[in-house]
Amino acid sequence: MSTITQMTPDEARKFMEGSKPDSYTLLDVRQEVEYEQDHIPGARLVPLSELPDRFDELDKERPLLVYCASGGRSMAAAGLLQGQGFEDVNNLVGGISAWEGEGAFGPMELGMIAFTGAESPAEVILKAYAMENVLQVFYVQRADMAETTERIELFMRLAGFEDKHKDVLYELYTRTAEEVMSRDEFEEMALRNASDMAEGGVPVSEFMDRFPGAFDDDRGVLELASMVEAQALDYYLRCALRAESDDTRNVLQLLAREEKAHLKLLGKFMDKRD
Repeated sequence: MSTITQMTPDEARKFMEGSKPDSYTLLDVRQEVEYEQDHIPGARLVPLSELPDRFDELDKERPLLVYCASGGRSMAAAGLLQGQGFEDVNNLVGGISAWEGEGAFGPMELGMIAFTGAESPAEVILKAYAMENVLQVFYVQRADMAETTERIELFMRLAGFEDKHKDVLYELYTRTAEEVMSRDEFEEMALRNASDMAEGGVPVSEFMDRFPGAFDDDRGVLELASMVEAQALDYYLRCALRAESDDTRNVLQLLAREEKAHLKLLGKFMDKRD
């Protein structure tokens, strides 16, 4: 993601003032209710939760300036767009909050884990299972720290999504592995080399340490979850392009479809809380 240009509000204003309105796309990736409350004039709305199904609505020949509330979801969206062949992608640092002069966080970069292209389907599934587990544990820990029943239910529901995804991964493993292990053996092997990385390679604890307070309320939790799911989708799509075998590519494409479904569901959750 290093080639994504990070624009401060001042830089973004200079870019927009020096460009013809139809020569670039100003893309708002928040939810519709957020857009209706306030948006940068001229912005086109394509929520992050819908973006994977709407790539073809955007012109790859035009520069893209992407923004959200604070710069996190837009950075995830920028990565997705870049992975789909959009070459001139720019992220508004701090989002509309910084644009309007409010306090803002720096660029919310999400690192990706290594993928050589030579991994077998079983290796891909084991790695994906470990990443799902890290995110599930994170949600459960947050539920333990929550102070309201509603917030506990939110975190546990998010953890439940990851649990279902882990079930899918094990079932997929049983269909692709030459020698099938029991669920317990499979999980032990998957978690043996796991680190503090969630789906798509997001270092959850480090990320939360870097941006304390950014994701404190329920909407912030859902924004963080959306960023991680979008990162995972981007990761699996990019890996599928590099996969050296059809079997591995098919597994990665299936995982990408799972993440896309999760992303849409999170968008619906955010709408319900506005």
